[in-house]
Amino acid sequence: MNSFNNKIDFANLLSSSKAKILLKCLTELASDMNSTSTDSSNFEKNRVLEHLRNEWQGLATTETDDNDQQLADNNERVATDWLIQLFNALFADQKVILVRSEGEPEYFPAQNNEPARIEFAHGFFASALHEVHTSLYRLTC
Repeated sequence: MNSFNNKIDFANLLSSSKAKILLKCLTELASDMNSTSTDSSNFEKNRVLEHLRNEWQGLATTETDDNDQQLADNNERVATDWLIQLFNALFADQKVILVRSEGEPEYFPAQNNEPARIEFAHGFFASALHEVHTSLYRLTC
């Protein structure tokens, strides 16, 4: 199982071309967010995103003991929770959510006024990050 700590090299998760696509999508998304009006829903979304940014800075500097598997598992769970919150905040207006799966990744389309669900494998951070990458491509590009 991948553990979250300040030594993770995310460069190994995506190929160079996929990383460029993800960066382009995120940059466009950030530009769209900055150019939107300041109505109350955008204000709330920006407040949530600022909170998540501050949380990530805390998570990224968390020290871990490589010999403490329970601490490593907890750090991965916290990082994965953070990623779920970020995704769900960014794509709430598109009626899609990111959720843990006990099994393999799967997409469930929206139905009966429920949002679409993107489930990622076994609750792993790396799987969630992969699903976010592929979803960003489908949702924003």
